[in-house]
Amino acid sequence: MATINLKSNLEVAPDELWARVKNVGAVSDLLNVITESSLDGDKRHCTMADGGLLEETILSVDEDHRRVAYTITSGPFPVEAHASSMQVSAAGDGKSTLQWITDIKPDELAGALGPMLTAEMGQLEQHYNA
Repeated sequence: MATINLKSNLEVAPDELWARVKNVGAVSDLLNVITESSLDGDKRHCTMADGGLLEETILSVDEDHRRVAYTITSGPFPVEAHASSMQVSAAGDGKSTLQWITDIKPDELAGALGPMLTAEMGQLEQHYNA
């Protein structure tokens, strides 16, 4: 299983960033690659920018550790296994660190997914660090 591990310091208060990350039904407000999203119980339905449909299961929203974990259950990729988490921590001076870890199988998918996730992290950096 391949791992994509992204980490970025953002000029936003941890509570403000966590409010956006934990709002799992509105992931389209956080990530540009998702244009629409909704939540039905623990099932998240997403429409991607290219029109692809993605279904995920929210595994946990951990307030104490400011961590969201989810898995892809169906979508346009031939995923055998997937687990992902986003965690917000304080970086001092009112700033945040966002760590986004994704494990995916088959390993080859990391080659396609990695640049997309890196671009999304870059968009968050542009938004908060402008």
